[in-house]
Amino acid sequence: MMLKIFHNELDASEFAEHFYTCLLTEWIAVREHYPQARLYKGTICVQNDITPKTKLDAWALKDVTGDYQVLCHAGEPVTLGIIAAVISVGVAVYTYMNMPEMNAPQDVAGSPNNSLAQRQNKHRVGERVPDIYGRRKVMPDLISTVYRYYEGSVQVEECLLSIGTGSFAINEDTINEGETPINTIDGASISIYEPGQSTISPNPQIQIGSVFDKLQIVAKQVSAIDGKQTLLSPNSARISTRSVTITSPNEISVPSDTINESGREWNDDFGAWVDYKIEGSVDFSYKFTAGEKVTISNAIYGTVEDIRLSGNTNVAMDGVLTIATSIDVVNPDNYKRVRIASLLINDPVSGALDLAGEYDVASITKSGSPGAYFYEVTLSDSFAATNPSFSLLTEDAVALTASVLTGNSNNVDLSGTYTVASTNGGVLKLVNPVATNADWSKVDSLTAAQKQQFLSRQVLIKGSKDNFIGWYYAGSKDSTGFILNFLAQNGIYDGDDSKQVTIEVEYQMVVDGVPTGQVYRYGDVMQGVANNRNPIGITLRKELPQTGQFRFRVKRENDNGDSASLIDDVVFESAYSYYETKKSVYEHDTIVRLRRMAIGSGTNASELNMIAHRKLDTPNGFMATSNFSDISIAMALDPFIGRMDATEVDSESFYDVSNEIAAYFGTGKACEFNYTFDDKYSSYQEMIFTVAEAVFCTARREGGLHYFSFERETPNSLALFNHRNIAPESMVVTEFFGIQDNYDGIEFKWRDPSDNYSEAIIRLPDDLRTNYKTIDSQGVTNYAQAHFLAHRAWNKLRYNRKAIEFTAYGEGDLVTRMDRIAIVDSTVPILCSGQIEYQENTILTLDYPVELDAGKSYVIHLQLKNSTVDVIEIIGHIDDYQIELARIPMMALVTSGVTHAVFNITEATEVEADAYLVSEKAGKGVFESTISAMAYDSRYYPNDKDFINGLIA
Repeated sequence: MMLKIFHNELDASEFAEHFYTCLLTEWIAVREHYPQARLYKGTICVQNDITPKTKLDAWALKDVTGDYQVLCHAGEPVTLGIIAAVISVGVAVYTYMNMPEMNAPQDVAGSPNNSLAQRQNKHRVGERVPDIYGRRKVMPDLISTVYRYYEGSVQVEECLLSIGTGSFAINEDTINEGETPINTIDGASISIYEPGQSTISPNPQIQIGSVFDKLQIVAKQVSAIDGKQTLLSPNSARISTRSVTITSPNEISVPSDTINESGREWNDDFGAWVDYKIEGSVDFSYKFTAGEKVTISNAIYGTVEDIRLSGNTNVAMDGVLTIATSIDVVNPDNYKRVRIASLLINDPVSGALDLAGEYDVASITKSGSPGAYFYEVTLSDSFAATNPSFSLLTEDAVALTASVLTGNSNNVDLSGTYTVASTNGGVLKLVNPVATNADWSKVDSLTAAQKQQFLSRQVLIKGSKDNFIGWYYAGSKDSTGFILNFLAQNGIYDGDDSKQVTIEVEYQMVVDGVPTGQVYRYGDVMQGVANNRNPIGITLRKELPQTGQFRFRVKRENDNGDSASLIDDVVFESAYSYYETKKSVYEHDTIVRLRRMAIGSGTNASELNMIAHRKLDTPNGFMATSNFSDISIAMALDPFIGRMDATEVDSESFYDVSNEIAAYFGTGKACEFNYTFDDKYSSYQEMIFTVAEAVFCTARREGGLHYFSFERETPNSLALFNHRNIAPESMVVTEFFGIQDNYDGIEFKWRDPSDNYSEAIIRLPDDLRTNYKTIDSQGVTNYAQAHFLAHRAWNKLRYNRKAIEFTAYGEGDLVTRMDRIAIVDSTVPILCSGQIEYQENTILTLDYPVELDAGKSYVIHLQLKNSTVDVIEIIGHIDDYQIELARIPMMALVTSGVTHAVFNITEATEVEADAYLVSEKAGKGVFESTISAMAYDSRYYPNDKDFINGLIA
């Protein structure tokens, strides 16, 4: 025995089948998950609904057999007529029940065209391409990754965007980046291509700046590169500490129990700011490896301090400096090095020369008397090699110098560059250090006092190995190259000296996840500018040796030293893999290519916008239009929206209604619709109702034709509803003694093009109320139209004093929202109800006795076997169980079997009808509708003539 469960009332293909042994058990399980589910024996329809209403009904399901069906979201049984029709036919024609709101400005998936805040170009992956109708401010969607690169240290980004479906009239003067016209931004280039036009066409619809003559690339950013990775110099591995012990012949150790230091300080011994943070023990093996070069600085035993020596200096071309100063230096000839921080010469031929540097000293001779000493410092023969500017001197010169005498012979200085022999925790062994620095031979002769002095110094040990960032894996089977961006945010310089940073990338192909083949190398140099903190950027772009996935890593190759004034930090900013696009033509959409200076911190911070006016087929040709008739016809005939053919759309009627609206209000602005549809779940029905509401209409379909009905003041009602076409006892009348929900005004929101399409608000009757009813309009972008809609809403709110709801028979299908109808306001009681026992032409035999007053008129409501109701006047009362009808029923009545035709008899009252406007209609059953209406009042419409009367412009 089979139970078929339908999960989607709008799609008969979504169901599950279960074999059952006890239907009651299966039914209870279904109802736990779907409280609105209903159970049917055979075909899903009202007559086959056997959903249990009592415990006894449910218990009866325990022993039933056969095939049954469940509709999980059926709701009340009265709605089944429509649901069954949807399942069997697949389509429901226009209803207005539960229509969702069209725009959701705060939804991140929505087009920024509809947003009031954070209007930015963004990716909307998997969402609907904007359907723009009318004239709108447009924020195009990004349709591929925005990628960035550097041109002459200026970061540039390229974008590919979509304005939306269709063609548009665009004035290039309205194309802006934020509020700035794009044609005033240096270096910006933009091209706009119509549907079907190549994105490298030499004749785009609009071109500003340089032409795009190469296909755009499809880039994928490497997420592991976040702009925080700093390229470390080769000697960046370092240990800075005061707790160093030197042991002959080649050992350096750091006792763990003496290390607990951290901070940053200026060290006079080697003229640099030093960062140090040492807690616990130092592990040399973590930073250095055997065979690597290390540089040791400030490793000096002894008590003789360095001496600052500054003053006017005679500079001889042969490397002799004569410094005049008041400082008295004891035994100056013991100092074997001089560190010159500043010595600027203005040579008559070579111009400005900077002779700063650290030089070896051959001898120092002292002369003079207290207060005026002269020190003749003779540099070693290598002085020109230390600073080549010395060789550019063409004559002796005089200048001011600032220097420090170092390397006193009474101290033991173990500084130098050595090769690592081995590492073991906090012990570092060097390869024959005495060959590099003879002072290592003096270590054994040092006194305890000298060694203690050594422990008070900040010693710096630096490595020299490569500091790669990576490997990083990137790309796909289509990748053909990579783009790597590097940035020195504060420039690259050391005071008056420009510096460089050399970058190298290594890359290798990856096959099936395994690095394969040759490791390729490619590099470039970032050139700084002296005393210039402007950012410097560089891009390394390279084609791969073959198509596919790859891996890469980068490193910095040079070290610019440890000067306190050095600025040369470089970060790995971003990386992309890429390939040339395989799609150069977009058949349905208007496409934008943009190249500009990068803005913002992310790829979605741009605000490219423009005013675009959608082009559609009109009676006057293919042109930009905001008229709702052109828009409605285009939507209906669109193969992806309305999917109708021309025979289903009453085009002439649309234009007639448009002319009628323009004439009625006195302005064609009342016929405008300007909006962006961006919700992929919006149906054509919802879209067309949105258009209709903006132009005072309702969408209708009758006789196979789709058209609009204009709501306006009218003396005529479209249909009359009374006891003959209203279900007995279904009428509910509500009288209002004030405005509903205590509203004291309305707040109507629309978009104002004169104010950057921002939200504008009309508050009625004034701005002093506290409980406004808010109305968010869609597609309204002119004041006149907003004025008419706002005043209609306010007038209906304050003059509506009566509402009515009832169930109508077949005539209810002839009316829709905002139709004027006439209703007999009466709640007709049922005098008698039951089943028909027998029919003989117009004579009916009832199963229940009835007493009729000969002086009154009566009608009988007969349920026919096609689920419709026939209402017929009773003209004769033969006896308590027999009556005579005015005519034969439209269909033979069921009078045999288990179920007979049912009837209701009511009095035929003749009360004068009142006028109402249909506010809502919902299907209730086959040829039955629930109609809600508000009392009609001509005071709803007096402001419709405000434009004609010159009250608004």
